[in-house]
Formats: sequence, C-alpha cells, structure tokens
Amino acid sequence: MAKNYRKINPEMISLARESRGISQPELAKKMEVNQGWISRVEGGLRSIQPEQLEKLADVLSYPIEFFKQKETIYGLGINTYFHRKKQSISNRSLKRIHACIAIRTMHITKLLKGVDIEETTKFFPFNVDDFDGDAGEVARLARLNWNMKHGPVHNVVAVIENAGGIVIPFDFGTNEIDAIYHRTPETPPLFFINCYSPSDRLRFTLCHELGHAIMHCDTFDPVMIEQQAHGFAAEFLMPKSDIYDYLKDITLEKLMILKQYWKVSMAALLKRAGDIGAITPARSQQLWKQMSKAGFRKSEPVELNLPYETPSTLKQITDFYFEELDYNLPEFSKLIALKPEEAKPVYIGTGAYIDRENKAAIKEVERMLKNLEDF
Repeated sequence: MAKNYRKINPEMISLARESRGISQPELAKKMEVNQGWISRVEGGLRSIQPEQLEKLADVLSYPIEFFKQKETIYGLGINTYFHRKKQSISNRSLKRIHACIAIRTMHITKLLKGVDIEETTKFFPFNVDDFDGDAGEVARLARLNWNMKHGPVHNVVAVIENAGGIVIPFDFGTNEIDAIYHRTPETPPLFFINCYSPSDRLRFTLCHELGHAIMHCDTFDPVMIEQQAHGFAAEFLMPKSDIYDYLKDITLEKLMILKQYWKVSMAALLKRAGDIGAITPARSQQLWKQMSKAGFRKSEPVELNLPYETPSTLKQITDFYFEELDYNLPEFSKLIALKPEEAKPVYIGTGAYIDRENKAAIKEVERMLKNLEDF
C-alpha cells in the first residue's frame, strides 16, 4: 500500500479539488471523512488507501492516473493578466479557473512532446518603459515586426498563431473574465479566451492580452499595466495614422459601417475617435448619448455581429494524434489523464475524432466499391 501511495502526487489532489470548485470541508463531507484527513493527504503528510483513492477519483470525476502525474504545475503568476475582470468575481471562482487552466496547460505540454512544430521567436519582448510608457509605439513596432499591412487586422487569431502563440477557446463558467494569457518554460504563449464573448470583444481582448505578453514580463502596477494593454490593443487594431480620417465627422450610421470594416465594436471606434482627437469632446459626448438612447451601449445591433475567428493550432495538434499517430479516444484520454467523456467535448467535440471516424467510413466505402469494380 505504501508503494501505491508513493505513486500519488498530493498536489494533484488539491488541483483536482479546486478545478471542481470544491472546498476542503465540502470534499471531506463527500468523502465521509474529517477535513483534517483531507488537509494531511493534500499536504503529503498522510497516505491514502486504494479504496479511498478510488472514492476520491469518483467524487472528483478524474481517472486514477490523474493523481499519479508528476508534471510541474504552473500556477498563474506575474505573467498572467485578466482582461476586463469584474471586481465581483469571487476568489473561489478564480481558484477554480486557475486550476482548470493549470490542468489544460499540463495537457498541452504533454501533447506538444509528440509533435514537431516550428519554433518561432516572433514574440519579441519590449519594455514599455523604454518608450516612455507609450504602449501605442510598442503596438506599431509589433505590427512592423510581423510585416502587417496598414489598416484593419483581418484575423487576430491568425496573427497570434502565426507568431507562435496558441489560442484556446475556454469555458470559464462565468462571463466575468474574457481572457487569460499564460506562458510557461515548456509552452508557447497560451491565450485562453472566453468562448461565449462576442467576436468584436474577443478580438480586442486578444490584442489586450497580446499587449501583456509583449510588454509586461515583470511585476508592474496593476492599474498602469491594464491601461497600457488597452492602449496597445487600440493602436494594434486601429492605428491612429490609418483610422484618423475615417473617424472624422462620424455619425451612428457611419459607426455601423466602420464596425464591419475595422472589426471592432462601435463603442471601441467612438472611444478611439475621442482618444486620438478625431472628434471634439462635445461631439463625443453627443454621440455617447445617442448610443445610450439607441441601447447600443448595452447591446449593439445583432445584424452587425462579426463572425468568430477559429483557432487552428491546437486542433492541428490533436488531429495529428488521431490521424497520424492513430490514437483512439480512450488512448488520447489516458495520455492526458482525463475521462473520455470529458476529453471528447474539450479537445475533440465534433472535430478531429468524428472526422477520423467519418474518414474511416469513407475509406471502407471506397474499398467496397473497388471490390465491386474488380468483381
């Protein structure tokens, strides 16, 4: 029994519990033990019997293999930033999200070991202080380094992934967080995005997080770094030199048209117009009042909704396992220490795994037709 216990990583017990949003007292109640026992097991001070481990795995809905993992758990530290995080979000929710992202990061780390991806060095860091805190100047340099054309950014996801990042649609379980940027020594920059946010908001969110990834590598004043990331995103998506003339003499009708061209919200365009002096403060105030009266500050017209940009890098990685390495769902799930019923919607859904099954069926039909021809 002691030998079996030594294979268990106590940190994985804490991680699993927090990822399910369960406190120690709640887990103790479900396990029918006292909290002191849970605390000692999580702290590595007490062994856990096989039958107790099975019950723990059942309660937390993870396979036994999950608790045997020895991989490094990378927490969300100074290189992680939240975009438009509401103050109302609870510490408990944050702990759950942090744990879920740590687990997803472990998955991606494992999956990357089996594929050869092009190493890129396109996330060149810039110390914004070297530019007197001008985040807009950093955004202009980033666009220049990535050989981006003048005008709108047609696909933000593609820009980030072409630079070597990985964009990951993520169910935060709340609309109080739009995105999290995370990077570890073993992974490229990871951008977890709320899959339920509107597309125009997601584009700005991604550029906001991109600003953090490029500019902020040390501890900074939290208010200042958010302002700088916002300034970076605004200049990256709407360069002043390119958009200034578009924003002169704007009206609500013109904002609707410009939203489709620049692929940002009407509100972002109006704020940009005021920030760069394309309109007077009086005109800006007038237009904001019109936006409020029309209800556009709460919800812009649905017919103006922008199409979602689909990430591809992570899907290509999972496709490689199913199509090239010929993994099936149980094998893939065991690799990442997740139950198949949870792994499928997270990593496969109606994509790679089903595509693989369809391709197999098509090949079988082709074989049968070939046999008929030969006959």
